[in-house]
Amino acid sequence: MSNDYDSEHPAPLQGRGELRDQPPPAGTSPTGLHTERFAECVLCQKPTEYPESHKGITLCPVCEWQEAQRTACSG
Repeated sequence: MSNDYDSEHPAPLQGRGELRDQPPPAGTSPTGLHTERFAECVLCQKPTEYPESHKGITLCPVCEWQEAQRTACSG
């Protein structure tokens, strides 16, 4: 099987990989979006779905579900 696409449409050598070779600025993801660390669960210390700047008690999805089960009306 021949690769006709590469011979017909060669990619330019100049400028290839320049963005990939440089590390992203601090506090950003590889896509350039600002990222923030996730807060730790106050019960098990696993990462939560909330950023560290979130106010109040932060629970991971598992502990949040278990807390909802404990506080749900059972009668």
